[in-house]
Amino acid sequence: MDTDTNNTPQAPRRTLLVRRGRGRTGGSTGLDLWIQRGRIAGRRVKPLDGDLRSRTLSTRYPAQDVDGTPIPDGATTPRSEEPTDMQDWLRGELDSMVEQGNSAVLDLGGGDRVVQEFVRELPMREYCDDNGIRLVEAYFLGPDLEDFGHVVQVARSRDLQAHKTLLVLNEGLIRFGQTTQGVFEPLTHRPEFKELVQAGAAIVFLHRLTCMPIVLERGFGFYDAVEGVPDGKGMPASPTLRFMVKKWLRDHEAEHERAGTLEWLP
Repeated sequence: MDTDTNNTPQAPRRTLLVRRGRGRTGGSTGLDLWIQRGRIAGRRVKPLDGDLRSRTLSTRYPAQDVDGTPIPDGATTPRSEEPTDMQDWLRGELDSMVEQGNSAVLDLGGGDRVVQEFVRELPMREYCDDNGIRLVEAYFLGPDLEDFGHVVQVARSRDLQAHKTLLVLNEGLIRFGQTTQGVFEPLTHRPEFKELVQAGAAIVFLHRLTCMPIVLERGFGFYDAVEGVPDGKGMPASPTLRFMVKKWLRDHEAEHERAGTLEWLP
């Protein structure tokens, strides 16, 4: 929700973006895009991978290279899914944001209960206010109404009290041949959806990238593919692949510009 006040002494210098809601909705890909976007602009964005079952971010952003040398701003993970380990890890990363001045994206893989338990100990909104951090929550959604029902339940709890809320409608989750408007219309017309938007949540579409499997298989960063950086075998992206990724990135920027949410991203 948009709950910024005029009492904040200065504009937030960093962003903590937390993925919320259930897994399997494309959230890890969206977070990966935002990490790359922030870094290509010269900002420090650290991946926090609390999804120990898929480990998507820690796989794409390892903490060390093959020789064991630490990689700056590589992803970190908790020791286990035990609540005490998760909370210790989160406290340490929040300390790091203040001490080192980095932004971060947090993927809990649908671990909304982790957030609910953590904020009872440390109110994250107040912590972020005190330390000049913008707190953003992002819900990734396909057309599944059951997934949306879970989002409504979590959002209404207002446990995180984020400064900003993103509702990301992921076109990659709809079947070929279906239109975006037709698939998402039953969702966006629901009174619960309108309630979230009226409370300040912003709607953005994450457009489908049909060549996404090729990009991931070859290990390209999105911006690297466009710039012609070679993959692990020394081969750059083909002109068609480069164009498709470039258009996708351009559409992504336009989508957030339309929604007025560019500055919310890390």
